[in-house]
Amino acid sequence: MPHPLATPSPNGRVFVTADTHFGQESAVASYDRPFSDGSAMDEAYVEAINATAGADDLLLHLGDFVGDLGSKREKIRVARSIRDRLAVGRIVLVRGNHDPEHADYRAIFDAVHDLLDVRWPAGSSGGDRVVCCHYPMRSWRGNRRGSCHLYGHTHGRLEEIGRATDVGVDCWQGRPVLLDHLVATLRTREIVALPMRRLRRQPDRPGFGAD
Repeated sequence: MPHPLATPSPNGRVFVTADTHFGQESAVASYDRPFSDGSAMDEAYVEAINATAGADDLLLHLGDFVGDLGSKREKIRVARSIRDRLAVGRIVLVRGNHDPEHADYRAIFDAVHDLLDVRWPAGSSGGDRVVCCHYPMRSWRGNRRGSCHLYGHTHGRLEEIGRATDVGVDCWQGRPVLLDHLVATLRTREIVALPMRRLRRQPDRPGFGAD
């Protein structure tokens, strides 16, 4: 079975991004983006992807490919028009809250996941576990053993802890970033894991006590 992030070419690279919110005019003001309007934002992000990733490469997009556009029909239309302008060979989407669950939307991408858990580099014996989700997690598979977590959704407004990082456009000057670079950087960070202690049921706390 091919690796979930297999590129179109043996020499291809994998880039990661999130939260482009294509088509959403209000994203400029909501996320303090340096554009005059939504059209300028879309154009800049298309140009950034095309300047970074080509036909041999794969783009891993961690959700909110399109933004809040009011209807599934409009989201599908915008996503298809943007995909037609992108030169990257393959796009794998990890769905965000603005990505509709619809067959026509899924068909725009080479694969669609709700969560992606892979070993990287592809084809290596072992490798680093990389857990990819649109939403940031407090604890993820293998985090006590040094696995990495990539997420979006928070637009650079959540403090990063341990080997987890926001890959959204608002954190990377609007450009996709190499997965190799992300993993190598996160590998140098301290492993931070929540203490796994049992919480006692305390009747005096809201939500606890007799039913």
